[in-house]
Amino acid sequence: MWLQKISEWHAAGVPCALVTIIESSGSTPRKIGSHMVVSNTGEIAGSVGGGGVEFSCIDIAKEAIKKEICITKRFVSKGDGDEWRADDADTSLGVCGGSLTVFIEPIVVEPEIAIFGGGHIGLHIGKLCEVLSIPYKVYDDRTEFANTTRFPGAKEVVCASFKDIEQNIALHGRSYCVILTYGHEHDEEVLELLLKNKDIPYIGMIGSIGKCTTLIQNLKSRGTVIDDRLYSPIGLKIGKNLPPEIALSIIAEIVLIMRNGKLEHARRDWS
Repeated sequence: MWLQKISEWHAAGVPCALVTIIESSGSTPRKIGSHMVVSNTGEIAGSVGGGGVEFSCIDIAKEAIKKEICITKRFVSKGDGDEWRADDADTSLGVCGGSLTVFIEPIVVEPEIAIFGGGHIGLHIGKLCEVLSIPYKVYDDRTEFANTTRFPGAKEVVCASFKDIEQNIALHGRSYCVILTYGHEHDEEVLELLLKNKDIPYIGMIGSIGKCTTLIQNLKSRGTVIDDRLYSPIGLKIGKNLPPEIALSIIAEIVLIMRNGKLEHARRDWS
């Protein structure tokens, strides 16, 4: 059951962590090798024994997911037979006797780029994703621009109306979205829908200052909240002109944000 849940969560982009008992002695509900998987919201599948230990493991697993680190925790008896604590804390956990150690490993959702618009720039972004081994998806409402022949390395290619994004493509907390459609009305449509998904960490939209200003004003007039996930005009200022250069400036910006990088040169002054 826990293994199936990991598969389901991973496919849906839900961050989770695997809890495994790696040491057990004395009287414990579950033994070495028992597993439990925990989502970032605290949903569980499987068990490491129930009671206070399991409850504590859920909280620790959520911490491991948030920090993307592995955590080992040992639980020991307080001596009265039915109250336990973590060996580095005084919190009573209320499970039966013995001792056990758990290893908690986050299962990190792989970052991906979702490209809305399969034109020239979208094509070059796809190629750069393949070079960088970044999974990517493509969404367009034109069959000639949304097909696996044009994007052979795409994780997913969707040909559907831009109005139906929510029904046709799964986006999550590691989906970095790029808006490059062939019309201002479609850009506005996609931007409005993406802003509603609060899990998405990055939304980039191409366009001039004038175009971006108009579209954003339109959305604000309809009550849409514009937040700091929006990067528009999109990309770093690298002197871009041609589609490949624009694609490079966009990928550079996304990787910078994705990896918590710094916008500075690595060079040193050797003079």
